[in-house]
Amino acid sequence: MTSTAAPAPFKGFRDPVFGRYLMMRLLVSLATQMQATAVGWQVYDLTGDPIALGFVGLAQFAPIIPLMPLSGQVADRVDRRRIIQVCAIVYLALMLGLAVLPAMLGHWSIYAMLVVFGATRAFDHPATTAILPKLVETHHIRAAIALSSSVGQAAAIAGPALGGVLYVFGPEVVYGTAMAMTAAALIAVAGMPPVPPSYEGTARPSIFGGVTFILANQTILGVIALDLFVVMVASATALTPIIAKDILAVGPWGLGLLRSAPAIGALAISAYLSWRPIDRRAGLVFLLSLAAYGLATGLLGLSTNFLLSALALALYGAADQVNVIVRMSMIQLGTPDEVRGRVAAANAMAINMSNQLGGLEAGLTAAWLGAPGALVLGGALTLVLSGLGAVIFPKLRRVDRL
Repeated sequence: MTSTAAPAPFKGFRDPVFGRYLMMRLLVSLATQMQATAVGWQVYDLTGDPIALGFVGLAQFAPIIPLMPLSGQVADRVDRRRIIQVCAIVYLALMLGLAVLPAMLGHWSIYAMLVVFGATRAFDHPATTAILPKLVETHHIRAAIALSSSVGQAAAIAGPALGGVLYVFGPEVVYGTAMAMTAAALIAVAGMPPVPPSYEGTARPSIFGGVTFILANQTILGVIALDLFVVMVASATALTPIIAKDILAVGPWGLGLLRSAPAIGALAISAYLSWRPIDRRAGLVFLLSLAAYGLATGLLGLSTNFLLSALALALYGAADQVNVIVRMSMIQLGTPDEVRGRVAAANAMAINMSNQLGGLEAGLTAAWLGAPGALVLGGALTLVLSGLGAVIFPKLRRVDRL
């Protein structure tokens, strides 16, 4: 009789390699969340113009489209750990620049550094995403995705709140603390072993191989496309400085708490889903999460109460986290490793396009309709898109098990 040994339990943070990856993600996420809070408040404080907040998003998005195809190619042909290290060093230099240059050169210097930040992120995101399945066994990938996402959400809770509190002492304090965290992340990455690429062919793989793969897979195409358009029309976080200052009349501390609220909701739903994972009707759950995202956005637009606004943002984050877990599970489990960097780059391009253009759209719409009107309109459009998605992508709607 042949017996099959049970797979080893998932160790998470206790795993010597994956634990370092999680620590790196935690520290870098904390640093970038703090930086985002400081930049948003600093730009709005210097200009008082909602459109200026939109340009924050545009500056970070501008390098994404030209660089993402190249960054995916690099992630499939170069040690992904080395890419992460180089990007962290660039982040350190940018945070130092944000602490020093605006006082001398004005708010336009912030936009210039955010362009470089976006270019760096174009290489960092595919490498960080594509490296994960190489660090854990295949049967642990779902758990690794959930835990990695939870770590990011925990940082998104603490990062904005910490950034808001530290901003009271000046933006330089925020950026200096973020630099220390990024330096610690570099130490964590240095302790990881090399992760050479899986591609071993002699011919150069197609730079657009990731896009080709996505277009041929209706399920993956559906989750990426719907997430792109929904976030593009319903970007609530881009307007939180206006909500905090003009609608709710709270200071940087209030902004930090509001920016933390989506992550609190996301972390709560992650904890629940780690206990009761999505194992049936995953496609329908994804579509319903989009609808819930839109409802939460509309509720935020209607609110004039701090606690209700925080609750709306928590629901917004919970719905988005369900979206993330289902989407990333479908992408990671459905993509072979030799094309995973390019697929991750294409997905990252869509994520950045939705986040940054969504921020620009939110700023322009807020200048036209006011922040509440922009949020209500975005929520209504999201409900329409979730319904259309069920019709346009029937294979996605019928996905059952992940």
